[in-house]
Amino acid sequence: MRREVVLAVLTAANLVWLLGIGLTQVLPATAQGGMGIVRGSAFELVDPRGRVRASLSIQPEVEGASETVLFRLIHPNGQPSVKISASMTGAGLSFVGGDDESYIILEADGPESRLKMVEQDGREHLVSP
Repeated sequence: MRREVVLAVLTAANLVWLLGIGLTQVLPATAQGGMGIVRGSAFELVDPRGRVRASLSIQPEVEGASETVLFRLIHPNGQPSVKISASMTGAGLSFVGGDDESYIILEADGPESRLKMVEQDGREHLVSP
């Protein structure tokens, strides 16, 4: 009689375990609550063809320049259209036209700031305080 009770308990435990596994396979998966954080030293966003279209990276310190955080938005042809940079010594923002010959650069480098605009025909306009 005792043997039958043990077998019945084991059978019931196996059925509960099997139902638990079956329900996890049948029920839809749900996302975890709350916002997550993505951490890394660089981030790249690629299009369906595998080309990098946006990047966020940390450029290491090199001679004459401090470590810089750089954000780029990139044309399908590989040319960065928008760049935003920040470092200990300053920050900058640049926009490049579709022709790659006209661009705007806005810089705040230490105590100096300037705006440089270059037209497609090569004309330059420099604005500084």
